[in-house]
Amino acid sequence: MTPIRCVADIHDKVGEGPLWHAREQRLYWTDINGMRIHRMKPSEGRVETWDFHEPVSALALTHTQDCLLVAGEARLLLWNVARDEGTVFAEFSMEPPGNRLNDGAAGPDGNFWVGSMRNNVTADGEHVELDWSKPENRTGSLYCVTPEGAISFQGTGLAIPNTMEWSPDARTLYTGDSIDNTIFAYEHGIPSSRRVFTAGFSRGVPDGSAMDELGFLWNCRFFGGCIVRFTPSGEVDRVIEMPVTNITNCVFGGSDLQTLYVTTASVSAPANELQAGGVFAFEPGVRGLAPHVFGRR
Repeated sequence: MTPIRCVADIHDKVGEGPLWHAREQRLYWTDINGMRIHRMKPSEGRVETWDFHEPVSALALTHTQDCLLVAGEARLLLWNVARDEGTVFAEFSMEPPGNRLNDGAAGPDGNFWVGSMRNNVTADGEHVELDWSKPENRTGSLYCVTPEGAISFQGTGLAIPNTMEWSPDARTLYTGDSIDNTIFAYEHGIPSSRRVFTAGFSRGVPDGSAMDELGFLWNCRFFGGCIVRFTPSGEVDRVIEMPVTNITNCVFGGSDLQTLYVTTASVSAPANELQAGGVFAFEPGVRGLAPHVFGRR
């Protein structure tokens, strides 16, 4: 494994949704509380930023050039990057008032899978501490959105849904709940097949994840200062110590998919962590999987 380096000292409030765009050889990611999307070509190091007027939490490639799918507060946008124009693709009108979307990703079936949660972001981007033990804050759901715009429930009663990753053979969806400190596995994404993949790891709570080509899940630990690589059977394979505490999400990128890019948060970070909210990178010694694309060919 190579040394961990900060590749974007950007001080995001809650960096999230990292997405590798192979054709552009660029990394995209969001800042949920900052209500913006960033883009960087690692070979150049320059960060471009677009402002939105709502929390943006997840991204997906589409089959249309210069167009990404963006998870906004309670809707999905088809965003033309070159023109900085967003078109509403789907609205989650069934969501309870005061909820927002959180982690999401395109799946091998071309659908977009996304979770919702009680909104903890104010209109000006400040973080709100919620009591997650209260039932009224467990209003999150798991959704599957087709390229035709149909939205279906795949699970309810969630607090903070995080991680949307598939096994290399596309049979298993891994997704979890940060508050329950649990990651579940769904065979073929079928809710009735849900089983516990891993639970109770002592450092922090599970946030976003990436999948490597061997079927090991790299899970970021918010409050935990580390990334955990879990085996396909849910056992701890290794723990990667990170230079900041709040690790939010990761994605494999680079021309050979051998670099792991990691987003972090400055929200709730210790005052002495000057690079909290930055993007970090290292080569773990294994290749990752390319992101799936939203839409049908």
